[in-house]
Amino acid sequence: MAATLKRFQQDVLDGIVARFANVRALYRQLAEARAAPGRVAQARSADGALVLQAPTGAGKTLIAVEALRQLSREERVLWFWFAPFAGLVEQSRSVLAAQAPELDLFDFDSDRQLDAVLGGGVFVTTWAAVAARNADSRRARTRGDDGLALDDLIALARDAGLRIGCVVDEAHHGFHKAAQARAFFTNVLVPDYTLMMTATPRDADVAGFERDTGITLGEPADWASVSRYDAVEAGLLKRGVRIVRFIARDGDTAQLVDFEHLALRECAAMHRTIGKALREAGIGLTPLMLVQVPDGKKAQDDARAYLVDTLGFAPTAVRVHTADEPDPELLSLADDPKVEVLIFKMAVALGFDAPRAFTLAALRGARDAAFGVQVIGRIVRRHALVQAYPGTLPALLEHGYVFLANAQAQEGLLDAGAQINTLTTQAPELGTQTVVTVIGDRAEVQVARSGEPLALLVSRSGAHVLGDVADTAGAPDAGALLAGGERAEWERAAQGWLGLSGGEADAEASLAVNHTAPLLALARESLYRYPRRDGTPATLRSERLPDAPEDFETLLVDFVDFNDAVLASRLRSRVRVRRSETDLFAAHNVAEEGADTWADVSPVAVAERATRVRAGLSEANDRELQLRLLDRFTRAIERSGAAVPDDEETLLQQLDLVLVRHPALLREAYRRLRHGQVRDVDVALLAELHSDTRLASARRGLYGVFPPDLNEDEHAIATLLDANPLMRWWHRNLPKKPESVGLYRWDEGKGYFPDFVVSVDGRNSKDGIMLLEVKGGHLWGEPEEVEKSTAVHPDYGPVLMVGRRRGEREFHHLRKLGERLETDGVFSVDRLRHV
Repeated sequence: MAATLKRFQQDVLDGIVARFANVRALYRQLAEARAAPGRVAQARSADGALVLQAPTGAGKTLIAVEALRQLSREERVLWFWFAPFAGLVEQSRSVLAAQAPELDLFDFDSDRQLDAVLGGGVFVTTWAAVAARNADSRRARTRGDDGLALDDLIALARDAGLRIGCVVDEAHHGFHKAAQARAFFTNVLVPDYTLMMTATPRDADVAGFERDTGITLGEPADWASVSRYDAVEAGLLKRGVRIVRFIARDGDTAQLVDFEHLALRECAAMHRTIGKALREAGIGLTPLMLVQVPDGKKAQDDARAYLVDTLGFAPTAVRVHTADEPDPELLSLADDPKVEVLIFKMAVALGFDAPRAFTLAALRGARDAAFGVQVIGRIVRRHALVQAYPGTLPALLEHGYVFLANAQAQEGLLDAGAQINTLTTQAPELGTQTVVTVIGDRAEVQVARSGEPLALLVSRSGAHVLGDVADTAGAPDAGALLAGGERAEWERAAQGWLGLSGGEADAEASLAVNHTAPLLALARESLYRYPRRDGTPATLRSERLPDAPEDFETLLVDFVDFNDAVLASRLRSRVRVRRSETDLFAAHNVAEEGADTWADVSPVAVAERATRVRAGLSEANDRELQLRLLDRFTRAIERSGAAVPDDEETLLQQLDLVLVRHPALLREAYRRLRHGQVRDVDVALLAELHSDTRLASARRGLYGVFPPDLNEDEHAIATLLDANPLMRWWHRNLPKKPESVGLYRWDEGKGYFPDFVVSVDGRNSKDGIMLLEVKGGHLWGEPEEVEKSTAVHPDYGPVLMVGRRRGEREFHHLRKLGERLETDGVFSVDRLRHV
């Protein structure tokens, strides 16, 4: 039975029919004026195409079918209706058969005959079926027992007086990006009427279509469009969509939460609540829960297992669609009331109808607005049974619900909501942009765009439309000549420059290098020697950490403190997260904060984090460490009086959870073990410093020079030290050298080598020596650098940190304040005596 159009649909339809009626009149005018084929093609490109944009579910397919029906009454048109996927061909044919039974529906296998199509009608197909890349399309494009080649059929139909029409369903899918389909459209089909339908209009797609085909679609103000508001008021769409996100309290927790299972659990709860509300309202409809998963069989299987094994859905009620594109099976699953949950991939989120759907669990992010529009489109339709409900529906049933597993990846949905909200119901602009000028027995065509005047250019050969490409192709364009001349001049200059830089200049540079090579070799052989100054120490005190012993893992676990509080955390497998709802179409997308909810931690995420915790102990063999920890963990549980899990997998998961919830547990054990192995030793300073180049003199430098490896801040500090009379000597302390002064008791045993060792007159320490570290402002908030500020040398006292922010001239003393380093006054050498 044919559907009755709503008032807003009828208004848009009338505009589309009127627009194409004007184009039909233009074609007749050109035919009567015996215009050249090029003029007809020019008019077809300027006026023959129209965009129809409407939210999914607002009836754009119905409008398009009615447009074909009415236009075909006025003239014979052979239509080609292109569905985005093979699975939607039958759906489109069904709508055409029900809504426009007088239109002949053709089949490629049996109707590729001129006699069959002479009265006009519709082929419903896909771009893949006509792009000559596979056997089926090659058969359709080749003459054989099945009938004429499609190319020949179109040409013969056009010669027989039929117009060629084209409907592109889901035009956002961008058929023009496929070379074979684009070639068929522009070289074979060459439609007189083109209707581009889309739920996701994008400027880039429109510009690409115009560029690739030469057909003008105009601006959005010229298109036919339908607003979401009118579709909602007509009862076709739900009033809104609620986006539900789950937000962890901190970044560390967020990395552990199993957001996918949380989204599935909350979505299933809403699905069952909606089912109950439908039953209470007397509506005999089984709602459908959609689950969109990432590509890959594992993601689909994991989601299905959780829905059946944990959430309690019957196995037969949960179906998984794995085809790469929608097909009849997917459509039947969406309509089957025995199916409560439909799992599908992102790849099939386009185009299929699921009017039973109220809820969607999105287990991957929706960052693209076009994809977001398609996701929303699956759940905004109102089922016919709901549309027919005479009473006032509960607010719960007036919305769709999207549960996001990734709270951060919602940009596509929000952008989609904003995009859909901008649509207004409007008929296309009437009239055409093409003006036919008849001079004598010639018809000329001019495209008259808004704001551009019409003009005629008269020459000895007759009157011509100004800007007529066909008639002025032989005349040189002044602008092009100027551009070409400038380009040529630039190219000559560029070539000359490139020739110089790539030829003579390079040769000169090469010659210079060859001439200086012996001098460089001689310089390398010359070694500058700078002996240690008289009166300075030959040795310094340092901490040294021996290599880890062979039984390191066994020793380490003996220091792990599995106390009662630590053991209790092995069972805390849930965390609190905040539930946030956003009204997708509301102004400013105001979020409503719901009550906190419990979320399970992900065993996989916990295992990965635990592996990183163990990996922090670089001296340990991870497998050996895990086995030793598991053994000690088991014994600790037994001593506490609790039951040890029966299976090792559960025990491993509990151990991982403990390591993640107490990340300092292994670090403290390592600290206690390794700090007991640290030794205080004398390290011998070099007798002299060697350099390939001459170094700048330093009055108080340990070797009488400024070392070559100082960065800008270190050099500035060395200059201040060298100029102060309180300074006996200063020394650049390189890391991890035999002569280096290192600290190993400051943390879990990592070596720390402060930048400078200095001796200050009047300082109360061994030989007045102290350690000084220079720290750039960008590192003042780094946890490891902050921790270094607490390091203390057993003989030389606390390490002093100094630094300055980028762009500042003065250095400051630094101290730990909270979780970062902060200034503690302007740097002064005098203060070094009292640190």
